[in-house]
Amino acid sequence: MLPEKTIRTESVLLRPLRPGDGPAIVAGLSDYEVTRWLARVPYPYDLDEAERFLAWERMQRPVSAEQVYAIDRDGMIGLISLRAAGSRPILGYWLAQAHWGKRYMSEAVAALVDDTFADPSVTEIQSGVFEGNERSLAIQKRQGFEIIGRSVQHNLALGRDLAHIDTALTRARHYELKT
Repeated sequence: MLPEKTIRTESVLLRPLRPGDGPAIVAGLSDYEVTRWLARVPYPYDLDEAERFLAWERMQRPVSAEQVYAIDRDGMIGLISLRAAGSRPILGYWLAQAHWGKRYMSEAVAALVDDTFADPSVTEIQSGVFEGNERSLAIQKRQGFEIIGRSVQHNLALGRDLAHIDTALTRARHYELKT
């Protein structure tokens, strides 16, 4: 299941990344309030880093276990991805701060969750948030994700390990909530 397709919601389009997305990625991830909540993103974030990421994603797309989609609303406003595709992929996402509070991420997460569970081999979607990221945790809870534990994960932007809330949504719970 590679991100060659697009997924449309009422307000946003999830689409494959494009070579010209670098400036939009930098615009979103240059904001410390966005980057501080992400495990695998350095801060400060610059165009060289974005170009390396885009080149890696293009090379890996045909063979990667990671699916990365741009969240587009008349231009890229964030990213959403699934890592370690298989029966238990891991959901991650970010949205440029100018677009917070408008339910765009809730729509994007709901659409990708629905699309992911269309694959009968997927039994659970895992995710989580760093402690204190209540906005992101609320998005996950609205979709039915439940807290399944706590861990410690490294935060590249902050350069240290942080407390992490681990979440998951099972196929059964997803369909139970849909009915």
